[in-house]
Amino acid sequence: MKETYGFAWFLAVFLVSASVPISYAADRSSITIAIHNSTDTAKDTPAELLLTDPQNRRTGFDATAPFDEAAGVTGIYEIPESNYSIQGIADNTGEGGDEPLYREMYIHAPLPGVYLVQIIGKQTGGYSLFGDFHNSDLTRQDYDVSGFVVAGQTITTSVEFDPAPGAPAPVITKNVTFAGLHNDVTVARQLNQLGDDKFASNLDKNIDLAEKLSGVCNRRKARKDKCEPAIAVLKLFIKRLELANRCDNPADCDEEREWAAFRKEHGRDGDYKDFFRDWDRDDWHKHKKQCKRFVTDEALKIIKDDVQWLIKSLGGKVEDEHGKPGNSKHD
Repeated sequence: MKETYGFAWFLAVFLVSASVPISYAADRSSITIAIHNSTDTAKDTPAELLLTDPQNRRTGFDATAPFDEAAGVTGIYEIPESNYSIQGIADNTGEGGDEPLYREMYIHAPLPGVYLVQIIGKQTGGYSLFGDFHNSDLTRQDYDVSGFVVAGQTITTSVEFDPAPGAPAPVITKNVTFAGLHNDVTVARQLNQLGDDKFASNLDKNIDLAEKLSGVCNRRKARKDKCEPAIAVLKLFIKRLELANRCDNPADCDEEREWAAFRKEHGRDGDYKDFFRDWDRDDWHKHKKQCKRFVTDEALKIIKDDVQWLIKSLGGKVEDEHGKPGNSKHD
C-alpha cells in the first residue's frame, strides 16, 4: 500500500510539472555587464549601455524613456527579468560613495543567440567594460575590454551566447570603423595619452590614407591573388604607435627603417600609388623631428586593439585572437 501511494504521488507530480512551463526562477543562467570610467580622477562613467537581445527587445539607456528614480537612470526594460541601474551611490541622496559611479545591466535566464551591446558616449573619456556570463549550470565565463568614447558616439559590440550547460564560451565581436579610429586618436590626445597636435594630426592622416586604399582592390582591372593595401597601411600604423610608445630614447623614435622597408615592399605596386603620392606631400616631413611623439601603454593597447578589429573586418589576419573572454571560471 505504501508503494502504491508513492507511485501515485510521483505520477501526480509528474503530470502537474509537465503541464506548467518552467519559470525563470528555475533557470540560473544570467548576463551581467558593467561599464566603469578608466580614468582614476573621474566621478562617473563616460558612457551608458543599451543591450538588444535575439528577439530585438532592449534593456538599458534610452534618452526618450522616463527617468527611473529607483534605478537612477533613464532606462527601458523590454527584456523580461532584466534591470539597468547606476551603481556606486552611497545612499538615496544621490551622492557618490568612495568609488566612482558606474552602470550595471543584468539579464536573468537569457535566450541563446546574438546580443548587441551599445556603448553610448555621453562625454569624452576612457571606459572599462566587464561582462559576466553564467550558463544554466552556473559555469562562468567573463571578459573585460577597455576603450575610448566621445560624446555622441555609439560603439557596438556583439556577443553570441548560449546559456546551455557545456556550451562554448561567448564569442565577442567589436565593430570598429575608420571613424572610430579617429575618435581613439582624439580622445587619447585630449587625455594627454598621446603626443602633440602635429603627431595626432599625422596619425589621422595615416588613418585617412588607409581608408582611401580600402576600396582600391575593387577599382583595379587586373586581379591579384592578394590585395591588402589598407591592411598593410594599418599594420604600419600599429608599428608607428609601438615606436612612439618606447620613444624615451630618440633612437627608439626613428620611423625611417620601417618606412624604408614599407616602401621597398610596396613602392612599385600600383595599388599604393595614391598612398605614397599623398604621404610624400604631407607636412609631417617638415615637423617630424620637432614634434612630440609618445603613446601611453593604455592608449597603445586600446588603439592597437581597435586597429586589429578593423583589420579583421577587412579580411586580414592579426597577432591576437579575438572573440573569446579573458577567463573561464566556476563559481
